[in-house]
Amino acid sequence: MLTQIMVEHFKCFKKLKLPLAPLTLLSGMNASGKSTTLQALILLQQTVTEQEWSTSLFLNGENITLGAASDVIDKVTGRREFKIGLQTDQVESVWTLEADNRAALAVPLKQLAWRESHEWQYFAGQQIPYRYLLPQSLLEKSPSAQQLATMLTRLSYISADRMGPRETYPMSNPQQHTTVGPRGERTAWFLHQFADHKPITGLLRHEAVPTLQRQTEAWLSHFFPQAALDIQPVPNANLVTLGLRTNKATNYHRPQNVGYGLTHILPILTACLGAKESDVIVIENPESHLHPAGQAEMGEFLALCANSGLQIILETHSDHILNGIRRALKKQLITPEQVAIHFFRPREDEDDGVVISPLVDNLGNLSEWPENFFDQFDKDSQFLLGWD
Repeated sequence: MLTQIMVEHFKCFKKLKLPLAPLTLLSGMNASGKSTTLQALILLQQTVTEQEWSTSLFLNGENITLGAASDVIDKVTGRREFKIGLQTDQVESVWTLEADNRAALAVPLKQLAWRESHEWQYFAGQQIPYRYLLPQSLLEKSPSAQQLATMLTRLSYISADRMGPRETYPMSNPQQHTTVGPRGERTAWFLHQFADHKPITGLLRHEAVPTLQRQTEAWLSHFFPQAALDIQPVPNANLVTLGLRTNKATNYHRPQNVGYGLTHILPILTACLGAKESDVIVIENPESHLHPAGQAEMGEFLALCANSGLQIILETHSDHILNGIRRALKKQLITPEQVAIHFFRPREDEDDGVVISPLVDNLGNLSEWPENFFDQFDKDSQFLLGWD
């Protein structure tokens, strides 16, 4: 499991060390650094999946497009280098990237610092062979390095910009793709390709057969009563169709003819139910197109995923998602030690932005409630009541 992510001189951060838990929630004002934190992790994943032998960090790819090196260097400090670090239960790794060419679309690796068994090792960036952004010699002898590489290659990222309803959906190659895609564009294919995969035991709904497609349908019905799905390959084409219904008395409809919430929640359900234990899933705005009641249920679902063996990192602006997690704590679906909540405040001048991390207890209570932390409803209510 990832226990910390670190960035230094990367975009809006001079330096940040952020603790991670099985379920980590990032919240805060716009342009305060939440997405930047996730992007650092996604850049590593993007590089190792698109070019496993690379000794440079790819800034543009399938998952995210950040532009040139000049776009990701902390402009306040004016440095040429930036760092991204990950810490797990066993190891710590810090990649130092050097942007001599600020117009470059990939930033060369200058050095890797690796700590295992309390000892640091340092590897030059360009003089030795790398695989999955780790020295090949290290991968050959260190099980912890192999586990980190596997974690990065299997990491699933679902962006806020998810694909809406479509007439057809493309099929892919299971040797090339093992996720639903950053926009959920491979969800229908994933459900078709891995239809018989058995989800993690803790996520199984007992009313359905323990296979990916039927369990996804059962969870979809949990959010949208009587919902069901039907996936069919298109003859003589590398495409599949997705049929949805929200009432057992009707036929399956094209996705365009049902609510947007179904097609926006489906990638999240599929990614979580199709994952293996210890997989990391990063989700932006899981509340998208969901009714407040559905948002709260989503918070509970993600808490259950974390308690069942997945690591969930999410960015949200929804107090309902937060309250769903708090409900899960009170229901004992997850423990306080498994939850990390971080509230980001924007950076001012040369100082780093402030990250406040309220603690939660087993009743869902928070240790503090900072200004602008999911308090807009209270502010608006006070204004409407004339208490301001």
